Amino acid sequence: MKKILIAGGTGFVGKRLVSFLAEQGYVIHVLTRKSMDHPSENIQFFKWNIEQQYIDKKAFDGVDVIINLTGANIAEEKWTKKRKKEIIDSRIKSINLLYQYVSENHLKINTFISSSGVGVYGAVTTAKIYRETSEMGSDFLASVCQIWETAAMKFQDLGARTVILRKGVIMGKEGGMLQKLTPLAKQGISVSLGSGKQFMPWMDLRDLVRLYALILSNPEFCGVYNAVATEQITMNDLSKTLLKSFGKKSFLPNVPAFIIRLLYGEMSVMLLEGSRVSNEKLKSTGFSFEFDTIEKSLSQ
Repeated sequence: MKKILIAGGTGFVGKRLVSFLAEQGYVIHVLTRKSMDHPSENIQFFKWNIEQQYIDKKAFDGVDVIINLTGANIAEEKWTKKRKKEIIDSRIKSINLLYQYVSENHLKINTFISSSGVGVYGAVTTAKIYRETSEMGSDFLASVCQIWETAAMKFQDLGARTVILRKGVIMGKEGGMLQKLTPLAKQGISVSLGSGKQFMPWMDLRDLVRLYALILSNPEFCGVYNAVATEQITMNDLSKTLLKSFGKKSFLPNVPAFIIRLLYGEMSVMLLEGSRVSNEKLKSTGFSFEFDTIEKSLSQ
């Protein structure tokens, strides 16, 4: 059975991906900072410490694919100078450690799949639809994504097929944005921010893990892909659909933009701005979405 090493496999996306791929017959080696018991023969945990530059060498036994999901949550805290450094370091140092270990030990890694975000295009609300070839933004989040992608692309130098997924907001009931918004929507409270006209590129978690499986089985995947659903929704659209899914309506106004700016400072731009992102390149590979509308995603 094919063995896959997953870094960052204990988070919101990682947990679902690990269990999904194990069900598909893969053996999953998960890098974690804490000692954990193996839940099954197909899933094994191995320790690593990025600051100490340590990885349990047994994690790489029989592995020729690495999936990287590491990175501190960009929306968890205000972007202080210290937090900005944590956001960058959590992404770059982990990739650099993986790269260094593979390179120094002359390991044969055939495929390296890493993450990025649609924030690479900049926190703006425009009529433009961004594609993988579009110019990148110049704000903090855009710069993080660019540094992140550059670090991942070094695996090409080792002969690895390198794939980067520029993800939108990942919708799943187990965590992420949806888990935070659901309690408010259940109470009939609007979850839209600012004008509500900002677009919010998104993808259902169930489609995302299926996409990873397709990338693993299809060697034609290579380079950068926007991992977003076809339906291009605004914050107002999300709020109305989420409320509707609980049989609710809200007559309350959106949370004013100035309050969001006071609460979150610089980070508020990622909440108040957003443009449409194309997934045409992804669909040209033959990938088909099971949850391509927000209503379908929220109702099942």
